[in-house]
Amino acid sequence: MNMTVIKAKAKSLGVPVGRMPKKDLIRSIQAKEGNFPCFETAKEYCSQTLCCWRDACLPSKKTISDWEMKKKTYTAKLTTEMKDLKKQLTDLEKKTKQMVGKGKEDAQKEISNLKKMMTAFTVKIKKLTTASEDAWKITKKGIDAAWNDLSKAFTMAAKKFK
Repeated sequence: MNMTVIKAKAKSLGVPVGRMPKKDLIRSIQAKEGNFPCFETAKEYCSQTLCCWRDACLPSKKTISDWEMKKKTYTAKLTTEMKDLKKQLTDLEKKTKQMVGKGKEDAQKEISNLKKMMTAFTVKIKKLTTASEDAWKITKKGIDAAWNDLSKAFTMAAKKFK
């Protein structure tokens, strides 16, 4: 990012420009925006994944750490598995339409419960995508447990349709 653009952004935020070095000016902008003023202070990786200065801050450094890559792979896997579950749930809903009486009501309740669990799980996946390293380690354990619960509930529900 060139200094002209950085200075324009600083002026728009009311940050005095003067003869301030680029890194100090960006840190002032970060602080004015309510963010941590950390531009070019990271040693090996940066946990501020949503920072608009990230690419300029770490151009020659490794921008995606091992844990970030694992998180990305893990969330992609979960998203794919959720898509598969949604397809299977659609099949169960089709089978429910052919049912009658109390069995149909029970099946509809099961499907409703599964949908609620799946929605809650999807929210957890979205939170995981923006988690810092420490939060990722803690959150992953909870998501693993939630995935096991969802898988068990789905398996139990699917058995009722056979």
